Amino acid sequence: MPPLGRGARLALLVALVLAVNEGLRLFLRLDVLERLYALGLAVLLWAFINGRFLFAYYHALRAAWLTRRLPQATPYTSEDRLLVLAPHPDDETLAAAGQILAARAAGAAVKVVWLTLGDGFELAAPRPGPEGLRELARIRMEEARRATELLGLSDEDRVFLGYPDQGLLRLFLTHYYLPFESPHTRLRRVGYPGCFREGAPYTGKDLEADLKAVLDAFRPTRVLAPSPLDAHPDHQATAYFAMRVLAERGEADRLRYYIVHGGYEYPLPKGLHPRLPLYPAPRGRHLPWKKRPLSEGDVEKKLAAVRAHASQLKRIGRFMLAFVRRNELESALPIPPRLLPSEAEGPY
Repeated sequence: MPPLGRGARLALLVALVLAVNEGLRLFLRLDVLERLYALGLAVLLWAFINGRFLFAYYHALRAAWLTRRLPQATPYTSEDRLLVLAPHPDDETLAAAGQILAARAAGAAVKVVWLTLGDGFELAAPRPGPEGLRELARIRMEEARRATELLGLSDEDRVFLGYPDQGLLRLFLTHYYLPFESPHTRLRRVGYPGCFREGAPYTGKDLEADLKAVLDAFRPTRVLAPSPLDAHPDHQATAYFAMRVLAERGEADRLRYYIVHGGYEYPLPKGLHPRLPLYPAPRGRHLPWKKRPLSEGDVEKKLAAVRAHASQLKRIGRFMLAFVRRNELESALPIPPRLLPSEAEGPY
């Protein structure tokens, strides 16, 4: 789903206010039993989403069932070099904090690359307007530093590219050569100190050039990137860039994929449930997932890293905390095997 423009967001807000108003009017017209019934349904929905009452047991059994036969991911060794591609600050923690900790514990080198600084999330901005969103980018950069420091990384292990939040798919599809102007910050080039190439135009070509430069310098043996099945367009675009660049290098087999925005309120239940396993997202249910267990100590470190993203925790905290589970997931394929062409089908 592409990001909404200001007019569309205003129209959506007006529609929401009208819907709430109409819903309240209808509620007040109900008799007492009907009101109790409506309130009961609302409480049941809240309990289901947040894993309360009997629904806590339902979610525990369901998650255990969905993950029971998943094989374990290949352990890291000291010879590995893990590169984590994160569309926004916090994705590296939600999807890969355990991966980073496991790689570091094995003596592997780790580097995290953030493609954007999350400067399009207007609800988290300290003040409205482009300047407020540019300030948000600087805040989220510092939060990413603190989060990854808790995971054992240093400044040399971090790369901020600084391309536009909610604009990566535009860079891949329509602004590969022509600069894109962010509707949120009004920037047309990387404008944040501390980024990999400050002043680089907002084009897909420049973003790819930066990725290639990082790959040339770091020479990863494994690259962890979002799945193209992720619902967020920035995550999809990150997958497309990674797949194209790695395929050109003949290194596509080094890619592993994760999903953050997995559909159907994934992951349920919302909130902190560290004893539950993380189950495959609905949008990626047919992918060949493998699980990577987290120790109790790793779960605690991941929780601390999630909390370091304070600007996001205020707005989507229960969503973020739901990723603090006893395992993480990775897939060696971007799409389900049944959708891949077989050799019997011949060329395209």
